[in-house]
Amino acid sequence: MRINPAFWMASPLIVLCGFSMAALETPSHEKKGAVTVVYNHEGSSSEPELVQRGGFAAYVHLEEHSVLLDVGGEASIILENLQRLDTDFSRIEAVVISHNHWDHVFGLPGVMSGSRTKAPVYVAESAAAGVHQQFPRATVVPVGTTTEVAPRVWVTKPLEIEFMGAHLSEQALVIERSDGLHVLVGCSHPGIVDIVKLVKEEFPGKPIAFVGGGFHLRSTPEPEIREIAAELDELGVRKIGPAHCSGDAAKRIIRELWGDRFVSFDLGDTVRF
Repeated sequence: MRINPAFWMASPLIVLCGFSMAALETPSHEKKGAVTVVYNHEGSSSEPELVQRGGFAAYVHLEEHSVLLDVGGEASIILENLQRLDTDFSRIEAVVISHNHWDHVFGLPGVMSGSRTKAPVYVAESAAAGVHQQFPRATVVPVGTTTEVAPRVWVTKPLEIEFMGAHLSEQALVIERSDGLHVLVGCSHPGIVDIVKLVKEEFPGKPIAFVGGGFHLRSTPEPEIREIAAELDELGVRKIGPAHCSGDAAKRIIRELWGDRFVSFDLGDTVRF
């Protein structure tokens, strides 16, 4: 597929999403929820029928609604994997795009086509116009501030960096449960430590139960990986699940350092909360 250069260009904010800390009330009784990795290049033996591809997507299924973080890079693959997991597309309340790289967003037609879902697609405001131009059928919602996209599920305000000579905005997904905040990331181009620090700033006093997704440590030297793992521990992260672009070395080192607090988070893996 040829990528339209306009897809990568920044655009002015059209609509700003709201955020209210008053919504952070934890109910005394909550049903079980979970997140499943539905698009990744490495697979789990628990779901051998899922198709492996480079890219990332995670499916959050809660009491009465679901949310997708990213949609991978191929429409047919994300659709096939979701169907193999018997996904009820009518329950998908929101699709959140962590950042505008092809392997996180080009699967969008597979999720949005036909009557599968009319869920809004939350994109960092600097990338919203490009995503809308590339996928005109999607209802694109620009994100400029931390925003609740479903009950007790938020997308963080974007972190802005320069990446390989271009501007890049990246946002994370935060799910509040009785045990704390569960943070899902796409690639962590701004740095996984900075993303966790942002979450702690946006949700003061809330413990971080889990951080999972792409940590972008594939080419990072081992001493730096160890330092990052230590910083995440100091920030109070209880469990961790590196995936996607994290790299084998980072997985090995973090598993070694974190022991049973390390969580497998590859294709087909499910983390329950």
